[in-house]
Amino acid sequence: MLGRAALVACAAIALASLATVLVALPGGAPTSADPGAPAVAWWVVLLPAVAGIALALVLPRRAAAMPAIVTDARRLHASTAVLLACAVALPVLSGALSLAGGEGYVLAKVVLVMLVPGIAVAVLGGVRIHRVRGAWRWWAPAVVVVVWTLLSQVAPWNPAHDLSGVDPVLLVVAASATAVTAGLGEELLFRRWLQTRLEAALGAWPGIALASLAFALMHLGSHATGSPVLDVARVVVAQGSFGLLMGVLWWRHRSLVAIVAAHVVSNGWAVAAHLLG
Repeated sequence: MLGRAALVACAAIALASLATVLVALPGGAPTSADPGAPAVAWWVVLLPAVAGIALALVLPRRAAAMPAIVTDARRLHASTAVLLACAVALPVLSGALSLAGGEGYVLAKVVLVMLVPGIAVAVLGGVRIHRVRGAWRWWAPAVVVVVWTLLSQVAPWNPAHDLSGVDPVLLVVAASATAVTAGLGEELLFRRWLQTRLEAALGAWPGIALASLAFALMHLGSHATGSPVLDVARVVVAQGSFGLLMGVLWWRHRSLVAIVAAHVVSNGWAVAAHLLG
């Protein structure tokens, strides 16, 4: 019952957010906080995620289930509470202390996305994943990530970032820090650790939905523009749809390599294209 209520609530928030951005920002909006980030049409934002989710659900056609299983309910609840607290603390502290875009934000992410959650998971545990073997566990998510990359980064409808005025050394340093704290850290926190526990406690789809919503709202710390309702709607549609794809990939294939690779591509493709071009 609780899982169904959570799923309905997440769906309602997603639909309300989509309606809000379509009305308030019909031409699209920047989906990145990076300098030179262009406005992106909403269909361009959503198409890769929708296509990726569809592929993840059908590849392979007969994938064995790998459910998250509760091993200790009290430890599960305690570790989940710590992870959720960290997910909430990051945007709150970032906004209160104006950390976005600076070294303080990177440090806060290291502590709240990787260090504290990692210690909590190592000490408390509370859940395990029933894993199965099979070649499909690497080739199926690889196909999904490649198709998503083609649609979200390579296809001609994707607008280019203008990074011409940014120091190349700064770009490399910033991209490297983002790859670690976002590409690896966020996938560990929101998928490997948090979603797995929410799946075990509430069911697969409620767990995916709640972790994706938490992932989206975390971006308020770096993507806020001063309009709370519109900011929430923007991150739910843009970052939430990407988080939903990563969540489905993690649930279906339990491949941390695949979701980290996709996240690194999402954040670093524009920088790599600029430097190599």
